[in-house]
Amino acid sequence: MKTTIRLDTKQASMELQRIASKDIPYAVALGLNGVAKAARDQVKQELPSIFHNTNAFTRNAVAFTPATKNYQTATIFIKDQQAKYLQFEEYGGTRTPSDNITNPSAKGLVVAAPNAKKNASGGLPKGYVKSLAQKAQQDLQRAKAAGRKGKAQSILKITGKNGKPGGFFLYNRQQRSLTRLVSFVSKASYKPKMGFHQKVEQFINKNANHYLTQAIDRILTKGK
Repeated sequence: MKTTIRLDTKQASMELQRIASKDIPYAVALGLNGVAKAARDQVKQELPSIFHNTNAFTRNAVAFTPATKNYQTATIFIKDQQAKYLQFEEYGGTRTPSDNITNPSAKGLVVAAPNAKKNASGGLPKGYVKSLAQKAQQDLQRAKAAGRKGKAQSILKITGKNGKPGGFFLYNRQQRSLTRLVSFVSKASYKPKMGFHQKVEQFINKNANHYLTQAIDRILTKGK
């Protein structure tokens, strides 16, 4: 006694070919974009623990370009403007005035001293150095006019000497003391500490299969 079963595989074969040519590439792109977006978000969340008081400009430095079903590559990257200074945090090296993204013609790098005015993100407020320069000029003119009876406190611009950097200082006339606000240096050296590439690679190695499997299951069970 036997039973013979015959199946018409033509329709099933056509369906499998359709899935392989259309749905699977879409699912792969979906999975790649899922893991790329998650890796980007993970690095963004970690930035405040790497850099103290990061501002919104730096926190939004990480981005990604999505994959498509015809281009199966998602790219996670640091935006060009932020990369001009974050490259030193990633690879190390020496930064010079020519690396200044807002003023490439600057003759020195501005480094905030502990007593400098800070914004909510911990950086120098916009226009702060310019305002110090204007205040120093005004205070100098008043001091020349008033002589020894000048203001109790004033802003001074002092040129660096004997290997010490110049900058803007708060001068207390009564105490005869100088408090540094900002320094002007010719270069600044950095050691790698950001770990962008390492963090992204570790996250993808750990999570890529999950996002790809999830995307393929979604396509096969629910359709596009």
